Amino acid sequence: MNYPDGAAIPRRQFFGDQVKHSNDRIQDPLELFPEGTARDAAGRLILGGCAVTDLLEQFGSPLYVYDEDAVRASCRQYRLPLAAAYSNSRVIYAVKAYADLHVLGLVDECGLGVDCVGAGELTAALEAGIDPGMVTLHGNNKSRAEIELALDAGIGQLVADGEDDLSFIGHVAAGRGIRAPVLLRLTPGISAHTHEYIRTGELDSKFGIPISTGQARAAAKSALADPGIELLGYHAHIGSQIFDRQPLIDNARKLVEFAIATERETGYFPAVISPGGGGGVRYTLDDAGLDPGPLMTAIGSAVTEALPDARRPLLVVEPGRSLIARAGVALYSVGTIKSIPDIRTYVAVDGGMADNIRPALYGAEYTVVLANRQPGPPFGTVTVAGRYCESGDILFKDAQLPRLRRGDILAAATSGAYGMAMASNYNMALRPAVVFVTDGRSTLTRRRETEADLLGLFPQSGEG
Repeated sequence: MNYPDGAAIPRRQFFGDQVKHSNDRIQDPLELFPEGTARDAAGRLILGGCAVTDLLEQFGSPLYVYDEDAVRASCRQYRLPLAAAYSNSRVIYAVKAYADLHVLGLVDECGLGVDCVGAGELTAALEAGIDPGMVTLHGNNKSRAEIELALDAGIGQLVADGEDDLSFIGHVAAGRGIRAPVLLRLTPGISAHTHEYIRTGELDSKFGIPISTGQARAAAKSALADPGIELLGYHAHIGSQIFDRQPLIDNARKLVEFAIATERETGYFPAVISPGGGGGVRYTLDDAGLDPGPLMTAIGSAVTEALPDARRPLLVVEPGRSLIARAGVALYSVGTIKSIPDIRTYVAVDGGMADNIRPALYGAEYTVVLANRQPGPPFGTVTVAGRYCESGDILFKDAQLPRLRRGDILAAATSGAYGMAMASNYNMALRPAVVFVTDGRSTLTRRRETEADLLGLFPQSGEG
């Protein structure tokens, strides 16, 4: 591949990018970026064949950049091993991780379905041309309008997140003279060993219908008796950023075991088994990650072994953030630098908690590198702060970086999930643009917001 301003240089040649860890192995932070990321002769970071300096010059800063080839590769890494282990299967993309019409089109081309939460995500999926039968609607408090939108579109399945949600879906569907295709979301009582904010499979959760209390079995019986419900099967999701595949395997087995036990009482066996997902991704070099291939093989095999006979219900897996996270990179420009002797050096950038709330929300860590020139050896530990009016607006705490100056560009790896998806207009900030890159070409897929966009939300004097 030909890169701007000279040929790509192998990453291992750049001492400034290399870090020695506790196992005495020299590791390269660029291995956390999309496959193929490199530096050109000037030291500029190259993403999808595009220099980050050129991208910021064209699209402004801060900027989120997605490598299109990385998205396609990730889709294959999940879909193909799962299909090999369990042929009647489907991988679906979590729209909440990040969505614009371009990425939704990509996952659709790769043969994936999508799961949506709310009318906005559902509308985007339909606008992107995704087959409604490949769409799932989640949500623990669906409105009548959202249910009606899903039913009118003819989506594949609505996930009933509780007994009241199930009853309401049935009521709305019956009132329209139809039956709603439904999965029951169950709470299996499995701990995911992850941050409490992203654990969803334990008994005390706002999501799902508990199995251990008998409520799940009662809900299945109610669904079968409801004239507005077509019960398709069972779903469970135990959390996110999980580095041990055993809880994910146990969750799949638990769903099959529940299905078998419930069949003894009702005679009903599900057409769909959906054990969620939530495999962890590497945000730092110390993170182990969870290889999608062996995980999909293990889940497919576990379901096959747990099934009582040759029946093969549709197996639906939702990888979540791990399908998109590594494909995205966040770019920021350095502004003020503040040193407090014997305390800390703060480096302020032009983004922060308004475009990435995760560090402030639950202490999420990222790997960040100097992206516009040769990094050289680390100068020291700095804290990269956002520009917003909160002391907790810290993006990268205790980062090892070379000496920085105003105008430098910092690139944060593994920024493809839950950055732009959770972005806000705090301090009336303008949300960044998003571009997709491949083979030296860049495509704007979400434009940068303007002040006019914000002002357009406010009724003018005399308007209702």
